Amino acid sequence: MINVSVDFGNLSVGAELLKSLSPGGQLYDTTLRTVATSMLGVVKNRIHEEGKDASGGQIGNYSKEYMAVRTGQFKSNGVKTKGKNKGETRPTGVFTKGKQKGQPRPQYNRTSDTRVVISLTRQMENDFVVIATADGYGLGYNNPDNKKKVGYVENTYKKSIFSLTEGEATQAVAIAQKTINDAIS
Repeated sequence: MINVSVDFGNLSVGAELLKSLSPGGQLYDTTLRTVATSMLGVVKNRIHEEGKDASGGQIGNYSKEYMAVRTGQFKSNGVKTKGKNKGETRPTGVFTKGKQKGQPRPQYNRTSDTRVVISLTRQMENDFVVIATADGYGLGYNNPDNKKKVGYVENTYKKSIFSLTEGEATQAVAIAQKTINDAIS
């Protein structure tokens, strides 16, 4: 939640304007929606592209094993198979066990950068949207599985990731003030 102060100066504030600025009022709703919409790209970029937490620091680094999956850089490392194909080199980029054995692994077209950006298939970052709440508007996920992932990710890295940074909060307040000032001018 952000707090916004507006300098009304010598403006004679009417009852209708005050009512509009109150929760449930038109200007209140417009301001919160404008802030949420304006901050969506900023927060999404920070989390899913820059890999930064709410303090502005790096979320973490992916492991070597995870990077093989993320980038599709599977290597056989010269490992020879056993059994009926004994001595052959294992194929690369295919499932080696389970129902999909021998089938190609998905290619995610992600970079080899090891910074955690909470994105593999882009499904989670594409689901990050403006959501109407009982108190106004916020940023979040429509998919319940992605909502669960938020808690998992923050617990795993022991960091606040999905909150606004200080700079983002300042930017949100400035957007709110501009929206209100433009409406009352």
